[in-house]
Amino acid sequence: MRRTDLSETIKRIDFPEKIWEWLDFFGEIVATTQQEALFQERHFIADSPYKQFLRCSINKDLSTLDAIYILLRFEKIHQASSHIRLFCESLITLQYISIEPELRSDLFWGYSDIEAFKIASSILDWESDSADALYVNKLEIFRDSILQKYKIAKNTYTFLDKKGRRKPFSNWCNKKISIQAQDCGPSFQRLYASVYRQLSAYIHGSAWSLRRQISYSRDHYQLEVVHNDVAQIIRTALVVWIEWAKFLISNLNWRFENTIVEIPMKLSELEKRHFPTKDV
Repeated sequence: MRRTDLSETIKRIDFPEKIWEWLDFFGEIVATTQQEALFQERHFIADSPYKQFLRCSINKDLSTLDAIYILLRFEKIHQASSHIRLFCESLITLQYISIEPELRSDLFWGYSDIEAFKIASSILDWESDSADALYVNKLEIFRDSILQKYKIAKNTYTFLDKKGRRKPFSNWCNKKISIQAQDCGPSFQRLYASVYRQLSAYIHGSAWSLRRQISYSRDHYQLEVVHNDVAQIIRTALVVWIEWAKFLISNLNWRFENTIVEIPMKLSELEKRHFPTKDV
C-alpha cells in the first residue's frame, strides 16, 4: 500500500521570502504559545468540572493553532481559514462558560450523554441494513447501555416553547454561538461579527469561499493572491489569538502580556513593507 510521505510533500512547497515572513511570524507565536502551555501544565490541577473543561478546551485550542500553521505550510488556505473559525468558536465557549463556571461546565459535560445516544442512534439508522451483523449488534448493545443515562439527561436538556410544548435543547446550553457571544460582551460580539461569521463561509462551502481557489492550481497559480491570502489569514488568526491570550491571562495567569503588545507592532511593520499602497 502506498504511503504518503508528508516530509517529502512539504519540501516541495516553498514560498518566496515575503510569504515566509508572515509564516515565520505566526510560527513564532505558535511556538511561544506551546512553550507557555508546557510551563503552565506543571502547576495546573484539574480538580473540578470547570478546570477539567479548561484543560481539555485549551489543549484542543493548542492543537488548532498547530493545525492552522501546518495547513498554511501545506498551502491549504481554505482549510486553515476553517480552523480559525473553530478557534474563534472555542474561545467564545470558553468565555461563556467562565461567566458561571461551575453551573455551565456541569451542563457542558452532562450533555455528552445526549450526544452519545444520538450519535449511536444515527449510526444504527444509517448502517443497520448494510453493515456487518456483529458490528450492528455491538452498537445496539452500547446504545442500550447508555439509554438510562440518556433518559435522565433529557429531563435537564429540555425547555418549554411559547406554546407550552416541551422541546429538546439544540445544544448543551440551548443557545446559538451568536447569542453566547452576545452574552460575553461587546468584544466577543465584535469577534463573532468580524471573524466567526466571515469564516463560516469556508465551513459551508459558499461561492465566496471558492472565489480564489483556481489561483492555487498548477496552471493558474498566482503568487500575489497567495501572498494576500496568507497575510489575511494570519492577521485574522492573531485577532482571535489575542483575545484568547487575554482570557488565559485573566483566568489562569498565563504570561502573554509582552506578546500581546508585540503583535500589533509586528503586523504594522509587515503591512508597511508588504502592502504599502493598497489594502489586502
